[in-house]
Amino acid sequence: MSVEPTEGMLCSVVVQFFEDFDFIEEVLRQFSWVDEILINDGPFAYAVELLGPVIGRDLGEPSRRARDVFSRLSAEMGVPIHYFYHQFEDEREKRLFGYGKARGEVVLSVDADELLLLNREMVEAFAASSALAASFNCYNFTYLNLLLISHPGAALSSPKPFAFRREAISPEEHINYLWLVGVEQQAASAEHFLAGTLCDGIHLTTIRSSYGASIKYGFYNCLYFKTAGKPLEGVYAEALNFFRQSLYPIELRTEVLARAMPDAIGFPMGHVLHRPQPGELPAAVASRQEDLSRAFNRNRVKRRISGSLLPSVPTYLLCEPGTDLQVALSVSGSARLKVVPLRLDAAPFSLEQGAAEHTWVGEALTVKELNLEAPDEEPSGDVVAYLLELTLWIAPEEKERFRASSLAPTFSLSVS
Repeated sequence: MSVEPTEGMLCSVVVQFFEDFDFIEEVLRQFSWVDEILINDGPFAYAVELLGPVIGRDLGEPSRRARDVFSRLSAEMGVPIHYFYHQFEDEREKRLFGYGKARGEVVLSVDADELLLLNREMVEAFAASSALAASFNCYNFTYLNLLLISHPGAALSSPKPFAFRREAISPEEHINYLWLVGVEQQAASAEHFLAGTLCDGIHLTTIRSSYGASIKYGFYNCLYFKTAGKPLEGVYAEALNFFRQSLYPIELRTEVLARAMPDAIGFPMGHVLHRPQPGELPAAVASRQEDLSRAFNRNRVKRRISGSLLPSVPTYLLCEPGTDLQVALSVSGSARLKVVPLRLDAAPFSLEQGAAEHTWVGEALTVKELNLEAPDEEPSGDVVAYLLELTLWIAPEEKERFRASSLAPTFSLSVS
């Protein structure tokens, strides 16, 4: 049940949050003109076991870091920021809770990685209209700063519902309008929407620090297996189980886990990449997302890459286009490298189909020379990067030695 509206309060913003600190200050500062901000913080019960060791604190208690950040921002902005922390059964319960706490005539439901080109006058115009809900024009960005679209010819943006008239749209009803995964929803009434969109917006879908990526994709692993009715398994789970048996520092855990699945670098398999042409992308959107993402593009295309990896756990990387690749590992073992060229406006890409595969048995610190171009490859679009899947297998006693010492093998790659 929602609370009674407060007279004279036009706009409440509900921010869905959990350990997503990368952009949260920019997200909140854009709302210096609203009447109140509500931070809806807390994990879902089914993700606690997996995410607790990554985060390194008791998830039954509020985040001291989060409380300090929001208290400081409230004072600096002069806007009431109400902080709520709970462990929720699922996303439905969390969304209902946050919406139910809002007191404004208009409620904006915003994620912690969304920037909206919105102002108070736009919200006032929405409140004065006959519409009950409104969307923003949502542009999704990846580490390549390319827009990720699901199929050739798809629109570069999609209308994402986010604004609701509280007196007309109940907490239960607003669930039906949202973009949610794994939540039962009814069809929302199209006649309730504002014609067109209220504003443009940026969704920094997979632009994250290593810590942020490890949290986001850990959650999506949990959600996928919960929805499928299966126990947690696969690459991310295997990496986490390895870490559970030793005292690895959080910095190393998050570096590895952030690269422990293809999605962690922003490329769901079976999608198409498209670089916006002049006029396709609003200049304000392009400029804003570039400023915001610059510091967090840790997996942006590089000519040289180095880092840590776990035995038998794939790590996913992006490298610049080239013809030859040099790979060196800090330990002897068997290695496999899958290579997928990422082409603009080409067929959907996959690590299972059309990937060149290289396998070898290498000695520690010995450089392996590989050719990046598949011999039977038929060019069908400009290659902007190569997606690499690198996996290392070592002897059981060597693997146990690393685990006992809380260390991990390292790798280095360079393209020429």
